Amino acid sequence: MKPLELKMKNFLGFKEETTVNFKLLYEDKIFLITGPTGAGKTSIFDAVCFALYGEGSGEERTKAKCFRSQLADEKDEMEVSLLFEVRGRQYFVKRIENARGLNKAYFTKIDDDVEALVKIKEVNQEIENIIGLNLDQFKKIVMIPQGEFREFLTAGTKDKSEILKKLFATEQYEKIQLLIKERFDEKRSVEKDLVTRFSEILREAQVENRDIELGKDVLNEALEKEQTELNTLKIQKSSKDQEVKQTEQELLLGQKENEDLQHYQAAKKQYEELRSRKRIYDKKEQELRLLRKISGITHIEIQMEDLGKEIQEKETENQKLLLELKKVGELLTRQERNLIDASRNAEEVDSLKESRTRLLDLVDKSRRLKEVSQKITIFDTELKKLKEQMDYYSKKEQQLRQVLEEEEQVRKGLSESNLEAEKLKSSQKEQQNYLKELGNLFKKMEKLELLQNNLIQTEREMLLAERELQQKESKLAEESRKKSGHYALILRQELQKDVPCPVCGSLDHPLGIKETQGFDEDRFLKAEEEKKMVERRLSELQASIKNQNANIRDVHEEVDELRQEVKIEAENAVSTFKIGQEEKQKFMLGEKRLAECLNKVKGFSSKDILLKDLIKSLQKDLQEKEKVTELYEKTRSALLELSGEQRGLLESGVPKEPMGLTSKAEEIEKRVQMLLDIVLKAKDSYDKSRQYEENLKGKESTLRETLEQNRVKYVELKQHLLERLQQEELSVEVYSAYREQVSQMDIMELEIQEFFQAYNKSKGVFDALKDRGETLQFKSLEPIQQSLQNLLMEQKALQEQVEAKSILLHGLTRAHERLGRLYDDYLENKKVLALYQDLYDTAYLGMNFETFVQSYYFEGILLRANARLRKMSEGRYQLKRRNETESRREKIGLGLNVFDEYTGRERDVQSLSGGESFKASLSLALGLSDFIESHKGSVNLETIFIDEGFGSLDQDSLENALSCLMELNVSGRIVGIISHVTELKDRIPGKIEVKTTPGNGSAIKITGGTKWN
Repeated sequence: MKPLELKMKNFLGFKEETTVNFKLLYEDKIFLITGPTGAGKTSIFDAVCFALYGEGSGEERTKAKCFRSQLADEKDEMEVSLLFEVRGRQYFVKRIENARGLNKAYFTKIDDDVEALVKIKEVNQEIENIIGLNLDQFKKIVMIPQGEFREFLTAGTKDKSEILKKLFATEQYEKIQLLIKERFDEKRSVEKDLVTRFSEILREAQVENRDIELGKDVLNEALEKEQTELNTLKIQKSSKDQEVKQTEQELLLGQKENEDLQHYQAAKKQYEELRSRKRIYDKKEQELRLLRKISGITHIEIQMEDLGKEIQEKETENQKLLLELKKVGELLTRQERNLIDASRNAEEVDSLKESRTRLLDLVDKSRRLKEVSQKITIFDTELKKLKEQMDYYSKKEQQLRQVLEEEEQVRKGLSESNLEAEKLKSSQKEQQNYLKELGNLFKKMEKLELLQNNLIQTEREMLLAERELQQKESKLAEESRKKSGHYALILRQELQKDVPCPVCGSLDHPLGIKETQGFDEDRFLKAEEEKKMVERRLSELQASIKNQNANIRDVHEEVDELRQEVKIEAENAVSTFKIGQEEKQKFMLGEKRLAECLNKVKGFSSKDILLKDLIKSLQKDLQEKEKVTELYEKTRSALLELSGEQRGLLESGVPKEPMGLTSKAEEIEKRVQMLLDIVLKAKDSYDKSRQYEENLKGKESTLRETLEQNRVKYVELKQHLLERLQQEELSVEVYSAYREQVSQMDIMELEIQEFFQAYNKSKGVFDALKDRGETLQFKSLEPIQQSLQNLLMEQKALQEQVEAKSILLHGLTRAHERLGRLYDDYLENKKVLALYQDLYDTAYLGMNFETFVQSYYFEGILLRANARLRKMSEGRYQLKRRNETESRREKIGLGLNVFDEYTGRERDVQSLSGGESFKASLSLALGLSDFIESHKGSVNLETIFIDEGFGSLDQDSLENALSCLMELNVSGRIVGIISHVTELKDRIPGKIEVKTTPGNGSAIKITGGTKWN
């Protein structure tokens, strides 16, 4: 990072805007910031740090948050900006803080179209990314603040570790170390869990005190023992199974013979019983054949019986019909007389109907009269309401005409106000452009006056430089004269007798040796260098004057052009400012008039909107007027018609109330309906009786014919029965004796069939079992059953033993398999645990992982620092890392001793004197800077700043320290030093001199530098 231009305003002691152009100091690669104590030298470093990170370079000042100048006015803002370069690319950052402490930031890349960053967090992050260092790293490596220079050298092990952690982000190694411990504890926990589970499985298998290292083989002996015992039990059970099987077969054979014997005896008994009953069923079979003959005749007798019953029923029914016919005849005679009487009364109905019709007509007219009266009342009320509505609409029409007139006036006023507002806007825009042009003219005039003042100052400096050059030329001429005389003297001293002169060749040298003329080679070189410096400064001033004149001409031309545009004759910025103030007053007055006009427009617009809404509302209300008018006319016409109808009804004598007429009409209606009901009822009864009589006569005739036919058929069936008995050779007595049993014939037939089926089946079974059954004898089975029971109990006991042993063996087998899998997991975890054990021992025993990495970085820093320190101390001192600690709590490898070549011993760096400590601190800071740049590719350390500390060095040490700093120039690195040491002022030509004036704050002056391109 290389700062190019720093600007400060209201920052610490710098009240006015101050520009520090570092480019003027970069030719010699080293510059000095000098001035009295408290003048504000460190403020320049603070400003650079604040512009980049928003914080100061020193810890105490940063904590105090006191960057805002005490000389600043209440409304003034603090501003700090920095133009800087990293790897040839330029960047610009600016920070602003107002009186209330609110901060703003602005960052951009020069010659880049990317949008600038304005958020403080984004600006801070972008700068850290570009520079490659955060604030803490920047203050340790690039800008070493006042009071904190010796911090890294004298810091304790813990503090040094924190510094290295911030510089190299070594906390990641601490995280790795914690991760190693976490994994180690995890694997160790897994091992304990595996050992516990191994022991639990062994306890389940009833095995104790066996180590997991034996693996699954610890159960082999128990497995072999249980397997052998199980095999023996299986052999015993197999033998017992064979004995049980043989006994069961013997028992089954005995049971079969006993069952066969019982079966034979039961078949023999059944057969003998059925054979004794066979004669009875042979006789029943003969009776069944007789019943079959009779059953073929009985149906004729049944038909005769059914027909006889039907003849008897028909005769009874015929008697009843004759009696009913007699009763109906008598009823018809009575009903005929009633019908004649009712017909005479019906002649009165027609006259009653005519009377009723006249009454009903009067009722309808009376009701119409009442309805018309009611409608007249309703229409009259409705007509009054419609009249009121028409009056309302007349008022609305009048209001609408008034509103339309008012709306026309408002529209006219709005148009005039808008026209006036447009004119004022155009006038104000022209006035604003004019003010802008006046402002540009004022700025250009102000710039022109500043450039002219700077030119006068530069011309004064050039005159002084010309005078100084004359003095330096005179001094150099004098020294040249002395030098020439000195060379002649040297030549005369080297002349030898009889040796030719190298100038003239003469062998005679008459002039003798004279005294020297006071020539000093260093004084001559210094005079020559001083003359060159003055010539360079004079050349720069001439170039600056040329540039300034060109700038003045350019600005002067711009001022003339702007003066012509604005058409004023102002000679300077002050008069232009006065004209601008007058024009601004005019502009403000115009703005006031424009605001008033716009308020007028706004008022007219609001009123116009309200009037338009009112017009719409009135027009909407009046839309109903035509409908109301039309309804009014219709209602009026209907009312006139109803009034005429009412008069006509009243004049024709129609009563106003129809109640009496209605009741008379109802009484006549009831009388007519009663007479009609009597006639209809009498006629209906007569017709029904006549029809009933006809039906009865038809039934009696049909019944008489059916009765004659049935009597003839009965005689024919009786003759047919006698003929069939003769055909079957049956007497009437035999038929009469057995005909009652015909109904039992099917039961008898089924009984006979079942008997002979059972008899034949029993005989077949008996014949089949006879030969073997006569040879069988009953055998006792109790001894065999008892023997089998004993064998089964022995078999069950052996089975239970086999099952128990199998379960035990299965459990052992499963335990053996589980132990195998668990042992494999144990071995795998053991390998990983051994690896983590080594890592854990490495990380936690002795130097931890993070300290080891920090020690590596620290060793690299010391290697580069000692190269500087040996030169500064002329080979006396060398920094060494201390591998032991005084306290067990301190980290090993970060302690620091110094080796003294004079004593041949090491001692603590705290024992160094002030000057020695400064040299060691400076060496360590430069070594840290070198190491950071070589190990972090993202960091480019083109500049280093050192604040104070050189006052503690003697002359030789100062020379050595400056020599080391000068060596940085070889690598192109720029060194900035804050100091008021006189020797540094004389040795370093490029200087920023800081002075302070009471009430005005600090100011700077850059001298001795060369312009940087």
